[in-house]
Amino acid sequence: MNASTERVWNACIYVRLSREDGDKSESDSIRSQKAMIYDYANERPYIRICSERIDDGYSGVSFNRPAFNDMMDDIRKGVVDCVIVKDLSRFGRNWIEAGKYIEQIFPYIGVRFIAINDNYDSLDAQSANDNITLPFRNLIKDTRC
Repeated sequence: MNASTERVWNACIYVRLSREDGDKSESDSIRSQKAMIYDYANERPYIRICSERIDDGYSGVSFNRPAFNDMMDDIRKGVVDCVIVKDLSRFGRNWIEAGKYIEQIFPYIGVRFIAINDNYDSLDAQSANDNITLPFRNLIKDTRC
């Protein structure tokens, strides 16, 4: 049994899309992101989805987003100790702020962070290689560059 299966993680799935999707109440991309994350979690019995937070129509440059703020409230209340996203760009496109959360805030408060398509899991990101490549991945996804 590895470290990730020794305990149950209470996860929030976080999905975001930066533009409205016509008159649909939920965009196809949001639906696709949610399906991918649920599939990922369903294959891992040690991950329990406790909440889903959706910022549909919000830019990833700012972290002042309603669902993101709700997710952070869940973390502060102890409801959630794991955040799962499709990829780093869905979490945020401001690499300085995203890195602050992923590399400083989340580890300090004991929150596991998983970006599925980027093959990133903070629980397994202890190697020097991950510490070097994560900022570059975030920089590539930063729309201001």
